[in-house]
Amino acid sequence: MPTALSVETGSQSTTANSYITVSEYSTYITDRHGARNSPSNDQITSYIHQAMSFFEALPFRSEKASEEQALQFPRSGLIIDGYGINSDEIPKEVKTSLYEIAYAYEQGYGPDAPIDRSTLKEKVGQIEVEYKSSSADRTLTPAATRALRKLVKNPMRIVRA
Repeated sequence: MPTALSVETGSQSTTANSYITVSEYSTYITDRHGARNSPSNDQITSYIHQAMSFFEALPFRSEKASEEQALQFPRSGLIIDGYGINSDEIPKEVKTSLYEIAYAYEQGYGPDAPIDRSTLKEKVGQIEVEYKSSSADRTLTPAATRALRKLVKNPMRIVRA
């Protein structure tokens, strides 16, 4: 049984380990992705923990609201779409990112999964499959990428002092 989720609501908790609940996740995924296999609450909790491990390691914009808080959010000085986000607020982009990253784990293609050696052509009996040489080396998650782009530092940005 995975560790229970303790949700950060913007209070700068020292014990929080998630931004989303199992119920919120299930509602979001059902609304966006429709019918799917119904994972147990323990499985969903595990997907959320995996998503949190990936998410919390990202290089976010601005600074944590307090040194003592357990998680990266809330943040102080964060601006999204030209508007300041309060240091007691968890932006909707944080939750959206986590829903989509956790869903990727649920589907078996988490963003930090190992990359297998690629196969251009494969034949088993009468079935033969050939992949485009320009295909991605992993399953991409554009919904998570869109939500994260407003939260993480641009790796191509150059700052001169």
